[in-house]
Amino acid sequence: MSEKVGEERPMVWGAPAVAPDPEVSGFDVGRPRLGGLEEPVEFSEQQTAILNAVADELIPPGEGFPAPSEVNVVDFIGRYTAPSGEKAIHYPFIEEDDFKAAIDNLGEEFLSADSAGRVETLKRLETEDETFFTQLRNVVYYGYYSRPAVTLAIQQNLPAARDYHGPPQPYGYLRTIERWNSDEETFSTRGGGGYVATEDVKRVDLSKIGWIQNRKNGQ
Repeated sequence: MSEKVGEERPMVWGAPAVAPDPEVSGFDVGRPRLGGLEEPVEFSEQQTAILNAVADELIPPGEGFPAPSEVNVVDFIGRYTAPSGEKAIHYPFIEEDDFKAAIDNLGEEFLSADSAGRVETLKRLETEDETFFTQLRNVVYYGYYSRPAVTLAIQQNLPAARDYHGPPQPYGYLRTIERWNSDEETFSTRGGGGYVATEDVKRVDLSKIGWIQNRKNGQ
């Protein structure tokens, strides 16, 4: 339970609700919500264009792979950005106000530059604002490789990845993240293996199998 303004209220599982004070926001801080925020942080039209342009330079399309701007990476970024008023306590530790301010600093100049100019800006950003660049790079990579279209491209274009089913990123498989339902079986045996209980195991007489006897006798 979490106490706020003299009242108790249930702990909210998963994505945090926006609250003025992160210390009393009343959400489970132990593990992140799989899939990020239910309601992603929204970016302005220019911020969205800048994020798409950055992503397309970090991961250029080609050889059967789509551009990040074509697979809605910005939505993923919004789902893993802590909303204004919340402290970022989970990877990639992006907080809305600081992140948006850094995007705005790139501005129209970044959008109007050609590809070579954008790359030079990103190289400079990597040196001058390492924290922002690292957050941006990491969330773009995680977002891109979480997209179904990219998983399909990997399967179709990489011979060694025919059975690739997508990454358990950024926070692992569902069973290790989401709280288990007490009414749900922890493991399902449907379609899986089986076993024979010890009391049901029957002894088999091998004495009449010739090749076994010959082996015992050294023949």
